[in-house]
Amino acid sequence: MKGLIKQLKYRFYRQSITKRIIIVITMLSILSNAVFVGSVFVIMKNQLFNKTKLDHEKDITMLEKELEMFFNGIRNDAVSVLVSDSCQTLLSDSEEFLSSDTAVQYRKYKLMQGTIMSTIGQRPEYNTIAFYDLNGNCYADDRLIESQGYLLQQQERVRDFLDSDKNESVAFIHKSPWRKKKENDFKDCISYLRKVYNKNKGQLIGVAELEIPNEAIKELYRPIMENGSSIYLVSGDCVLSAGEPHMLYRNLATENWYARLNQEQPEDGMQILKTRKNIFFQKQYAEFGWRIVDEVPTYTYMRDVQLYAFIDIMIGILLLVGNLYISRILIASITKPLSKITNTIVDIGKGDYNQRVHVKDGGEIGTLANEFNRMVDKTELLMEKIIEKEEEKRESELSLIQMQMTPHFFYNILESICGLIVMDDKRTAIHTISLLSGFYRGVLNKGKEIISIEKELDIAVNYLEIMKICHPDKFKYVIDCPKPVKKQSINKLTLQPILENAIHHGFDQMPSGGMICIAGRLENHKVILEISDNGKGIGMDCLNDRDREKGFHMESFGLANTDERIKLYFGREYGISIVGQQRGTRIRIELPAME
Repeated sequence: MKGLIKQLKYRFYRQSITKRIIIVITMLSILSNAVFVGSVFVIMKNQLFNKTKLDHEKDITMLEKELEMFFNGIRNDAVSVLVSDSCQTLLSDSEEFLSSDTAVQYRKYKLMQGTIMSTIGQRPEYNTIAFYDLNGNCYADDRLIESQGYLLQQQERVRDFLDSDKNESVAFIHKSPWRKKKENDFKDCISYLRKVYNKNKGQLIGVAELEIPNEAIKELYRPIMENGSSIYLVSGDCVLSAGEPHMLYRNLATENWYARLNQEQPEDGMQILKTRKNIFFQKQYAEFGWRIVDEVPTYTYMRDVQLYAFIDIMIGILLLVGNLYISRILIASITKPLSKITNTIVDIGKGDYNQRVHVKDGGEIGTLANEFNRMVDKTELLMEKIIEKEEEKRESELSLIQMQMTPHFFYNILESICGLIVMDDKRTAIHTISLLSGFYRGVLNKGKEIISIEKELDIAVNYLEIMKICHPDKFKYVIDCPKPVKKQSINKLTLQPILENAIHHGFDQMPSGGMICIAGRLENHKVILEISDNGKGIGMDCLNDRDREKGFHMESFGLANTDERIKLYFGREYGISIVGQQRGTRIRIELPAME
């Protein structure tokens, strides 16, 4: 991934300014349009979802009330039927009507017709009205076509109802045992069953059945389905009424969405499940233990959002094309003068210092051209100064190399090593050689002048350890330099002259007890290194003397040389200063913070 990003950045910066600006404007326009469309899309989607949620919660609540009114009407009709003389006579004399006598059958027919005309004639939502005696025998309109199989199933439901302690019940969805002659199929119906008692004696004489087709119940929630949603009335886990015929009798226990819907926590009595394609609402219809399920396709409320997103994208594309056209005109007014300046710079870079920039533009580009011409006029003078500085820098480097390679320090350490060998202290001799090797390895450092403070501290530690071997028990040292400071840059061999002065001149009259502290910190974008000792210190008359060699004479090279090298590489505002204190000496080094 890093390699790909690096390659893309390389190719991007290789393009012309015009192409880079166009690429950036195009990407920003596309990104901003995408963010705007996306954010508005999400906001509108949530708002429309909340609106859909409220609308369908109201629809389901209204449907619940309509179901309650609908079944209250059926309950009232059932009461009217069971107290009617026709019903009382029919069920009280049920054994008589089982005979095949024509007069008896005609009497039964007239009783049935009176009941049907007084009830179904006024309420077309009923499929038929039937009566059952205590033995389960059925009495229905003889003009209807009867299905013996469906009738046996219904008689079994009635017997179960007679054996129960309920006075009323709503039978599950089933095929009606009767149909009219002009109809081809038996309707899917829900039966309202009500026990009938003798008005005079108060004893149970049978059951009255009001058969309601699914189409009559569907009329209650048809307006809700006009917006594309689907309504199911569920008993247990099975659908007993639905707008789509194929959903009737279906067991929803195997449906994943139904299981998830029943796991949702109710909100104001409503369970809500949102899937990728649909939103499901469910509410308990407590009267019969049913559930009202409302399935709403997501696209019904997402159409407006998608239409808005499409229109907004089209507008965004048109704005992008317009922006690019205007941007090219604006960019050309900037890049053409810049191209002149660039070509002039190339010619001057080849050595033709007689070239000048001629542009008519004002503002920043005109100022740039004028200042560039002025800069070219001063180039020769600056070149002379640069050459002079480079010569000084080179002389300083040569001088430093020559002083670094002086054999005096090397000879002294070799003599010390020889003495250790004579004293048969081979371990110390070997350790000293190792330290000397590490010291010169750091000093040489492949000829690099600028190194990290961490490497400079390694050189200083090697030097101090060698000095501790040469001057046992004379001094100790402490280094307090955090990791961020160690990563900064410094001139090579900046600390060694200061440490050498402290040991040879600060501690020259001290047999023991010397202490050198090296501390570093970052302060105001600067690196501050302080080297302090508890030696004899420097005279106050030397503190203000710019020639610090009066206070410190070193065998290799002095503080003035080190200070000049710092200024040469990092600037005149950095360098070495001597801080006076009551005892010992403290040297302060200021460097720029640059890793």
